[in-house]
Amino acid sequence: MQSKNVTEWIANYIKDQGISVEELSIQLHLPESKLRGGTNEDLSAEEFLNLCSYLKITPEQIRNEIR
Repeated sequence: MQSKNVTEWIANYIKDQGISVEELSIQLHLPESKLRGGTNEDLSAEEFLNLCSYLKITPEQIRNEIR
């Protein structure tokens, strides 16, 4: 999985689900820029797994949809 694709996929998922980027940023202590997409910042493994857990999605789901 390429990290840029993962970051963009998650940003699109957040937008499509109508989840507040501001609230998610506060809850997970992540910069909003990493949650909006179009950034040069990559998610760390810990950030990625925390997002998956919070959003109730699996890394495998993301991998399968990116492919």
